[in-house]
Order: sequence, then C-alpha cells, then structure tokens
Amino acid sequence: MTDIAVRLCALSDAVAAIGRPRFDDALLAAVARLIPVDHCTILCYSQAAGLKQVGGASLQDRATVLSLGRDYVAGLHAFDPNFEELSRISSSRRVIFRRHDPARVAMQDYLRRFYTTVGIVDKVSYIWRTSDMAFYLNFYRSLRAGTFTDAEVDLLSAITPLLTSIVRQHCAHYIVQSDINAGRTLPFVERLVELADETLSTRELAVCCRIVLGYQTDGIAADLGVRPSTVITLRKRAYHKLGIASQAELFALCLRNLPRLMRPV
Repeated sequence: MTDIAVRLCALSDAVAAIGRPRFDDALLAAVARLIPVDHCTILCYSQAAGLKQVGGASLQDRATVLSLGRDYVAGLHAFDPNFEELSRISSSRRVIFRRHDPARVAMQDYLRRFYTTVGIVDKVSYIWRTSDMAFYLNFYRSLRAGTFTDAEVDLLSAITPLLTSIVRQHCAHYIVQSDINAGRTLPFVERLVELADETLSTRELAVCCRIVLGYQTDGIAADLGVRPSTVITLRKRAYHKLGIASQAELFALCLRNLPRLMRPV
C-alpha cells in the first residue's frame, strides 16, 4: 500500500464520524494511527458568536482537555499567540500551520496552565477560515511521547488539506445543530431559503422563512408588522422567483438545500 493510501485509510474513520457525537475522539484516534498524538482540541470563532469549543479528545484524560478548553474560551485565549491570527478579519482561505514555540508566549501563567501543569510538551496547530468563521485545530504531545520530530511535523503539515476539510465539514454540522438546539431556527431556515435563490428581497425571504416555520398568513403579517394582503403579494413574488407554487414545494427546496448548508464555503 502506498504512503498516500495509508494516510487516507487512517483517516477514513474520522470521515465516517462527521456530524456525529464524539467526532473528536474518532479524529484523534485516526491521526494517532499515523503519528503519536495524545490530545486534540477543535474551536471556532466568529465576530458575531465569539469563540466556541467544538470538541476535545484525549487518549489519556478527556476531562482535563475539556477543562483546558473551557478555560481557554473563558478568557485565557487572549494570551495565546495564535489567537491574533484566529480573530483577524481576512478574506484569505489559506491554512496556517504552526508548531508551538514557548518563546512566543508572553504570559508564564498561560504556559503553566496549558502546558507545564498538565504535562503537555508540544503542539501543532491549524488555523483557517471560511466565509465568516475561523477554525482552530490543535494536536498535542505529552511527556510520555515527547516533542514532535521534524519528520512528524512534516507529515502533519502534508495532510493539512485533508484534515482541515474533515474538520470543516464536522463544524458545519455542529454550528447548524447548535442553532437548532438553542431554538435559533430562523437563521438556519434563512440560510436554507437563501440557497434556493439569492435574489429574494429581504421581505420575500422573511415571508418564506416563516412559511417554512409553520406560520399562517395572519401570523406572518403580525410578526412582520405588515398587512395580510402584503404577505400574500410577497409570497407570490417569492414563489415566482423560486419557480414553485406551493408550501410543499418550498419545503422540498429546503430539503434539497440541506446538504449544501452542511458544506461550508
């Protein structure tokens, strides 16, 4: 089996776990088949939602890794030299690959909390963004495994496109599911309808979204502060643009767009 084939096979379990609970465990186990790694963390950042911990896994102590993630999100990220890159507003889609360098960390308490006291001696990081979201993937080595060799760092760098694509797909599922679980269904539905036709006006989009959410004409009118006759007019215009004639067809459009929503760009 070729070297490339070995890498692909090792990561197949992580691909199969996209969108599922404990994806982070599957990802860590998959990478550990290629290179000894002890922990991983996945975070995402946006100007609107701030910093969120998507997942964390460990082959030694998962509770400690999740605790570190919570402390990081709670405020200690400000002392991470990588956070400036993570929070930077940029249109670049380039993946930044970095190895831990203690000399870049200005605060010794940060080093103690995230490295010394928990026995972490090395880290490699991937930082990248999509349209409005930045992602931060980290793999760690403990005292038991020692620091990464140059060859191991080269391999982790070489599989950057594959790793980041897998994590990006999972994060898309995570973001959508988080919105739904928190009752933020309107933004989710808005994105689904927008994928059907980006030429819909703001009001036409608002009407269609509320139709998908089960609102009747009078309810839509009350929610938007317009007359029922205006809702009917907006619905007709929107349906014409979408090339549909009924609520059922609008539902079908949204269902067809669901896989696209899970695939961030």
